[in-house]
Amino acid sequence: MKRKKRILMMLLMALLIMAMPAGAQAAFKVTAKTGVTLPTTIKKGAFFNVRGTVRSNEPMTKISCTIYNSAEKCVDRYDAKPYTKAFDLRAADPYLEFNKLAAGRYSYRICIYNAKGVKRRVVNKKFTVAGTTTTKKGTIKITSPIPSQNVILNKGRAYSIGGTITSTYNLKTVKASILNNKKKAVYTKTVSLKNQRTYKVNNSALDSAMLFDKLGNGTYTYYLSAADVKGTSVTLVKRTITVKTVSSNTNTNNSSTGSNTNNTNSSNYLDYNGIVTQPSGFKARTGRPSASNKYFYNKSYNIYYQYNGLAPTGKAYYGNQYVLGNCTWYACGRAMELVANAGGNVSKVKAIFGGDPVGIYNTNASLVAKGKGGFSYGTTPKIGALAIFNYGSSGDAHIAVVENIVNGVPYVSESGYTVGATMPKSDKSNIIFRYQSIYNWAGGRSIREIGRAHV
Repeated sequence: MKRKKRILMMLLMALLIMAMPAGAQAAFKVTAKTGVTLPTTIKKGAFFNVRGTVRSNEPMTKISCTIYNSAEKCVDRYDAKPYTKAFDLRAADPYLEFNKLAAGRYSYRICIYNAKGVKRRVVNKKFTVAGTTTTKKGTIKITSPIPSQNVILNKGRAYSIGGTITSTYNLKTVKASILNNKKKAVYTKTVSLKNQRTYKVNNSALDSAMLFDKLGNGTYTYYLSAADVKGTSVTLVKRTITVKTVSSNTNTNNSSTGSNTNNTNSSNYLDYNGIVTQPSGFKARTGRPSASNKYFYNKSYNIYYQYNGLAPTGKAYYGNQYVLGNCTWYACGRAMELVANAGGNVSKVKAIFGGDPVGIYNTNASLVAKGKGGFSYGTTPKIGALAIFNYGSSGDAHIAVVENIVNGVPYVSESGYTVGATMPKSDKSNIIFRYQSIYNWAGGRSIREIGRAHV
């Protein structure tokens, strides 16, 4: 009898559990889709840029971006396990190869999952890949060119050119030149390419060859051009560069809410027309750190590197998951690197790191208030500063490093918390890294605070 009662109770409990998922599932939802790009009709061989930010009210344990053909067969996919409430879809962009799809009809789908396995569909967009591209003429363009407008530079000041060149067909050559007012080339450099449709100008051979700091006073013209294997040749950038000897009293820099003097030479990097260039001796990082860089990959320096769940250590930490990036790990390493390169004491960096971005900011502010160290801080971007961002009501935060400011727009280097089944490669070439304008981010991230520790 007791056995029958026990069985009956177990059946009732099972029925109750079966009845619960509807309510449980309703709790997990997509709270926002910001800037999500959707394909409609794509020419065969053409690229489609995956962009946008997905947000949920619970941490997403998995997000899947898939492409299905008309037979409902998955032909391409990207999976990530972010364990966060916000996910930048640009992480999927390199892996979803729209340009390799055959002509036909497809569906582009994005789904998210919570810890209980509850699935929510974010996107289900049908699109068409149309025939073979009829034109043989390619398109070559540049995004985020540096400089983006005519520039007035202080004589002797280093300046880095930038931008990303993309082409319909493989690029053949890219060329940069600085001509004087007699149209004679002062500096010129041509790079030959093979099997490459994209070329990043920052920290390239072209960038290294443009010696702006060696130019005398006068007016120059900077050209950037590219040609593809099909014969298309385009001048991508043409800017007037005026070099002048600038008095240190010429500039005005109204950015200081911090009290200590780590940034006493603010006039050294604010030039005419609101164009800010990199301070003398400062080298922007626009590419991921190498595997041999101890400030990123040695726990004696980077305090996050001792934790498999906070840094790309190459060791699994949760099931079979590997960290490929983390903003605090990267910012700590970059701050260490900058301080060391400037001949400073890296222990000052260690003193503020250890928590999340908001905790880093609060620790620094507390040290400054007590007169026990820390870096000056404020709300105006400074080259070499740590930038702390707040996503809003979710409470998630982000930290990056200001590498350059062009026409009032800060450019940062950063990583982002990303986990998956892929182990970090020995050369660290698959580690998450970005260099971009903070105002080009999807998702409407707002600046919480920006430390102005010029390290």
